[in-house]
Amino acid sequence: MLDFFTFIPQVHASSATEVVLSWATLSFKALVSIVWLSLLFLILITEKVDKTLVSILVAGLLIFLQVFTQWDVNWPSSQEIAGQYIYHNLDIFAFIIGMMILSWFTKDSWIFNYLAIKIAKAVKWSPKKLFFIFSYMAFFLTVFISNIPTIIILAPIVTLITKKLDLPSMPYILGIIIFANLGWAVTPISDPTTYYQATNLWFSFWDVFSNTGLIMFTVSLSSSLYLYLLFRKDFNLKPELDEIKDIDPKHFLSDKKELIISTSILFIVILLVVFKEFIFNKTWIRFDNWSITLFWAFLAILFLNRNVGNTLRSQVDYATLFFFAGLFIVVWALEYNWVIEYLANKLIYVTDWSENLLLLMITMWSAILSVFIDNVPYNIAMVSTLHQFLDSWAVAWWAWMALAWWLNSCTSIGWAWSPIWAACNVIALGQAEKNWVIIRFLKYLVIWVPLVFINSFIAFLILYFRYLF
Repeated sequence: MLDFFTFIPQVHASSATEVVLSWATLSFKALVSIVWLSLLFLILITEKVDKTLVSILVAGLLIFLQVFTQWDVNWPSSQEIAGQYIYHNLDIFAFIIGMMILSWFTKDSWIFNYLAIKIAKAVKWSPKKLFFIFSYMAFFLTVFISNIPTIIILAPIVTLITKKLDLPSMPYILGIIIFANLGWAVTPISDPTTYYQATNLWFSFWDVFSNTGLIMFTVSLSSSLYLYLLFRKDFNLKPELDEIKDIDPKHFLSDKKELIISTSILFIVILLVVFKEFIFNKTWIRFDNWSITLFWAFLAILFLNRNVGNTLRSQVDYATLFFFAGLFIVVWALEYNWVIEYLANKLIYVTDWSENLLLLMITMWSAILSVFIDNVPYNIAMVSTLHQFLDSWAVAWWAWMALAWWLNSCTSIGWAWSPIWAACNVIALGQAEKNWVIIRFLKYLVIWVPLVFINSFIAFLILYFRYLF
C-alpha cells in the first residue's frame, strides 16, 4: 500500500510559503475545488436535495475532475489520493461508530433521562433553569465523551421534556449545540483535532485546559446571555405540567442489569480516554480513542446479548458517516491544492506582521472559515503554518503562544455557526426533525452570526491581555 504522505509534495516550510505567496492567482484545480465547495454549500442551503447525496456526488466529481493528481505517470491517481485520505481518517469514523453504539445502549438504559427528570423536578420545571441545565450538561459531558455522543444522548431528552411541557424546543436544541461545540476544545480528549494540535505543538493536558478551557468557559457565559436575551419570551412561558409534574424519575430506569452494564462500560471508556496518556507513560501500552470505543462497544453488544447485525443497522447513522466522508474529500481538495495555506498566508501579508492585528484578524477569520470548511483539515493545515511562524518567520514567542491557543478555540466557536459542517450539529438537528422540530438553514445562520463574532472577539481579548498586552 502506498504511503499517504508520499502523495503530498515534500516542500520545506519556508519554500512552501514562498510558493503560496508568489501565486498571482490560484491554480485551476484550486479554483475548481473552490467552485464545487461553493456549489455544495449553496445546494445545502436550499435543502432541496439530501445532504448525503450532494456530499458524495460533489466528492465524486472532484475525483473525476482530477483535482488530486499531477500530470505525471508516476503520480498516484486522483481516486487513490482521495481514498488514502479517507483511509487515514478511518479512526474518526470508527470512533463515531463506537460512541454511537455505546451512547445508544446508555440511552436505552435511560440513566440520563432519569438524571434529567430528577434535576428538572428539582428546579420545578422552570423553563429558564432547564435551559441553563441542559446547556451546561452538554458542555461538561462533551469534555469527557466528545460532542457526538453528548448530542445523541441529550437531544432526545431535550425534545421529550420540552414537548411534554408544551415549550418551544428550538432554544434548548440550539443551546446544547453551541455548548457541545464549546466543550469540544476544553481538553485534548474532547476532540481529535484538539489532541492533534496539543501533540504537534507540545502542549500538555493542563496547558490546553488552562488556556482553551478558560476561553471556552468564558464564551459559554456570553453564549448563555445571548441565547437568553434572544429567546427570553419563550423562557417566560408557563409550562404545561399536567403530563409531567407527577412523573417518577425511577420509571425511566430500564432493566437493572442493562443499566449497570451500559453505564459501567461508558464509565470505563471515559476513564481510559482520560488516562490513556498516563497509562502509556507507566506501561508503554498505547490506546487510541477509536480502538477504546470500538472494542468496548462490541463488548457491550456481547454482554447485553444483542444481535450484532441488528445493532449495526439500527444504531449507526450511516447517512451521517457518508455525508462526512464526502465532505472530507471536498475539503481535502482545498488543502491539497494549497487554498487554505494561500488564504492564511495572504491574511498574514495583509496584516503587515502586526502581532495584535494578526491575532485579531486570524481569530475572526478562523471562526468565519469554520462556517465553510471542516475543522479537522483546517487545524492540520494551520498547525503547519504555526510551525512556519516559529521556524522561519521569527514571530515573538508570546505572540506565537497566543496564535496557538487561538487555533482550536476559534474553530470550535465557529463550528456552531453552520448546521452542516459539524457532526454534532447535523445529528442534533436530525434528532429534532424526528420530533417535528424543524430549524431552517437560513434561520440557523441568522441566529448564530452575531454570536460567533461576539465570542471570537472575546477570545481575542483573553489572548491579547494574557500574552500580548
